[in-house]
Amino acid sequence: MGATNFVWLTFDSVRGDRTSIGGYDRETTPTLERIGRRDDGYAGSCFSHALWSQPSVASMMTGTYPSMHGLGSHNEVLPDSIPTVAERLSEAGFETIGISANPFFSESTGTHRGFDRFDFVNGTELAREAGVRGSLSFVRNLRTFSGGFTLERQRHNPDYLLNEIVKDRLQDGAEGDDPFFLAAHYYGLHHPYFPSPKYRETFADDLPMSADEAAELALSNSRDVYERIAEGPIDDPEAATALDNMYDAQVAQVDALVAGLLSYVDNLGLGDDTIVVITADHGDLLGELGLYSHKLVLHDALVQVPLAVRGSEAVVDAAMANAQHADVMQMILSELDVDTDGMHGAELTEGPRETVVAQRGDETREKTLSAVREFEPDYEHEHVLAGMVTMLRTDEWKFVTGTDGSMLYRLPDESEDVSDDYPGVVERFETTFDVWMDEHGQPLDSGDHREFDDDVKSQLADLGYVVE
Repeated sequence: MGATNFVWLTFDSVRGDRTSIGGYDRETTPTLERIGRRDDGYAGSCFSHALWSQPSVASMMTGTYPSMHGLGSHNEVLPDSIPTVAERLSEAGFETIGISANPFFSESTGTHRGFDRFDFVNGTELAREAGVRGSLSFVRNLRTFSGGFTLERQRHNPDYLLNEIVKDRLQDGAEGDDPFFLAAHYYGLHHPYFPSPKYRETFADDLPMSADEAAELALSNSRDVYERIAEGPIDDPEAATALDNMYDAQVAQVDALVAGLLSYVDNLGLGDDTIVVITADHGDLLGELGLYSHKLVLHDALVQVPLAVRGSEAVVDAAMANAQHADVMQMILSELDVDTDGMHGAELTEGPRETVVAQRGDETREKTLSAVREFEPDYEHEHVLAGMVTMLRTDEWKFVTGTDGSMLYRLPDESEDVSDDYPGVVERFETTFDVWMDEHGQPLDSGDHREFDDDVKSQLADLGYVVE
């Protein structure tokens, strides 16, 4: 066996189709491209199991589907009967380290289970956890990796500070006697979109205004996503261009942060014996179907995300077309001789996944529509189904089913339901769904309730979540 350590890095809200490893025409992710050119590297896209953080993270950290683990739908806390990846690795002798800036990957949801050390760091704790050296470095880099010299919280991205904490934990792992597993969850591109003064200039030649003006427009149009959804598509072409451009600029900012971290891994002497995975929990809608953020529909802009892996022979040799997070996690655990019994990943070493599966719980729909209707009381959307919604996707088709019906899309078009034109295709997907539900989709109930403190509730509100 080659690698002995395992690092999994999740960046929030990064669309696969806005990365250059996903075929985008702007060079947004040169660091991830370089991973793909390595003999032991892979760079492309994969699919998440959900459209927002809580269920997606739980699927990553357990290798199970949302309808079973229930986070983001019928469970607030992960059921004890579902083992986490950290628990599996700990039992196999790994030191396990978790760092998260996202409350949905934390003790509150039970996704921290199995980590020997787990640090959930909200905005008020980041500087303390990063220490004097990390905090001073952050101040020096305010215009490179954050919003510049401003006290407004929504203009700052804390990922540079989080990265400093990750570096400290990597050094701890390198100095230990046991192999280690480190999982970290970054803010990434979570709205509102406001790239740093340096990176907002990345694609400024394509703007009909200054980069600073574009950043202000993007911030104003992504600050309150419920109002934005209620108002519908941005009707000012220049404002829509600014939003797109600033999103891409922030992808480039994330990529640069990854470059620095990978250099640090190599400088610690970990490069040859550490598997590193870089991915996203979900994407974001930027006006598709008249929608924004990551709330309502299982569109490819939400469930197709970047994936770059270095150091894994199994991933390099696997059939990665239509791979999902559970597949990748299960494959790497197998490569590390860790038990994977009960995980839902497809065996990509034997061939590609036939059907991609993603889900959205009804609570997500209900809370989102309630918030949107504060601005537009009669708001409805023809593509939003009720209940636990399940997406089954192949290269040609996407079938989405809920309690009030189903829809069929012929890809890449996701704007027209073609169910009436292809009843035979619908019938085949209905059969596939029934078989899949019997095998993987039966829910487990934890019966536990999560608790967020006031600081975390404030942070979630800033990020556009409805928290009771």
